Parts: sequence; structure tokens; C-alpha cells
Amino acid sequence: MIDPRLAVIQRRLERIGRIVVFSSGKGGVGKSLCSSVGALLLARRGMRVGLLDLDFHGASTHIFLGASLGFPEEEHGILPLPVGDEAAVRGSLRFMSVAAFTGDRAVPLRGEAVSNALIELLAVTIWGELDVLVVDMPPGIGDEVLDLVRFMARSEIVVVSTASEVSVRVVERLLGMFLELGMPVLGVIENMALPERAEAKGSRPAPSPWVSGGRWIGKSGALADRDVPSLGSIAFIPEVEQALGSPARLLESAFADSLDRALGRAAGGLVGTSEGS
Repeated sequence: MIDPRLAVIQRRLERIGRIVVFSSGKGGVGKSLCSSVGALLLARRGMRVGLLDLDFHGASTHIFLGASLGFPEEEHGILPLPVGDEAAVRGSLRFMSVAAFTGDRAVPLRGEAVSNALIELLAVTIWGELDVLVVDMPPGIGDEVLDLVRFMARSEIVVVSTASEVSVRVVERLLGMFLELGMPVLGVIENMALPERAEAKGSRPAPSPWVSGGRWIGKSGALADRDVPSLGSIAFIPEVEQALGSPARLLESAFADSLDRALGRAAGGLVGTSEGS
């Protein structure tokens, strides 16, 4: 029997221009920070932006945004949540997270229950018309990632890694899966880079061993013949911790400046090229 919610999902997404998914092979690499600040950067450009946190086991984008997690308002579905400090952006930022329903409780979901929860969240959230929907995926290759391919097939992928060889090896596998499935990969961001490889204005960072000719090739070089752009390296910036919960302070941070340039290199120039940069 066909699940009627699947048709509803397509109607919910049909007025969204682009769907940009932040993914990672492992946790703790700064994926949620990149997706949260990336959404803020887009909204600062005057775009209509949605941010969807699908990390069922570690939802945290609401912490970066200072967003309230009260139960969403209902109106033939559920309406996205307000974001704290909305004056920091010029456009609009709408936000939804699995944490709106779970709070700080652990969510011991598995298999079919994960898929069912994801389908329900996609089916009931009313985004309206957006220029970009930013999605924060859980790390790794699990049911949520496979469901993403099923329900949001036109998603464009940004992968976040660190310089750790362990992280790089896992990202290779993740990228291999996305490429085999025909998902468009916008590129790889190296976060928390060593100082000599971190990019700053007016500086030329030392080359990364995982990058050749502007393409991310990984540890084994197995991706050397695949067009996976390297979007750049971002330094570890301890000051970000003091900006948690304040979109305005996050946008003023050196991290936002570096991420702005990195995303500007993605296909279609997500940010970094619009007026007001």
C-alpha cells in the first residue's frame, strides 16, 4: 500500500528553489555549526531560507540559533519555529527540528521507526515558498541518509570533514555512496584545520594532502577521477563557543567569514557572491 504522506511531502517541497544538505561521515566535525551559520549567511543575503534539523540523536542547530523549542503551531500542518535575534538577517529564516518534539530526551529509534518519523516531519512541516532549504543530516550512512535520497532526490550535498585521516577515510565512503546514487555533491569543507592550512583573507594556505587541483581526492586517491570540489579549509575558532545562541554574533565571527567564502565556491554560488558580502 502506498503511503499517502509521500505525495504530501512532494507538495511541501515543490515551492522550494534549492535543497542543500550538510552531511558528514563522523560526528564532532562541525556539521551542525556549518549548516546553522550557512542558513544565517543565506538569510543575511535577503533570501527566504529554511533550516531543517534531522539529526535524530544529536539535534543541536537550535542551540546555535537561540531558537525556542516550544511545540510548533498547527495550521493544516505545523509551522516552522521562530529564530532568536531575527534582526541579524535581512531575509527570512524558518526553522524546524526533531528536538521540537523530543526536547533534551534521548530518542532510541531504529530502522523503520526512524524512516516513519522522518516521513512524518517532512509531510507535516509547512515551509511555504523558500529560496533555499538547508538540511542538517545526522552523521554517517544510516536510514535517514537513504531516506533523503528517496524523498528529497534533488538535494545538493555539502560534506564536512576534518583533517583527521579517520574522518577523511569515512568521508571517502560517504562520498562514494552519494556519487553512485547520482546525488550532486557541491564539495567538501575541511573544518577545524591546522593553522598552516586554514584560509584567511589575503593568505594562501598550505596545500592539503587530500586536495589536488582544487578537487577533493581523499586519502586513497580513489576520488581523483571524480569531480568533487574542495571548498576550502576553516580554522578551529574557539570564540564561536561564546557566540552560541546569538545569530548576530555568529555572523560577525571569523568562522562565518571563512564559511561565506567556502560556500561561495559551491556550484551556483550559495553565498559569498551576492551584494552585501
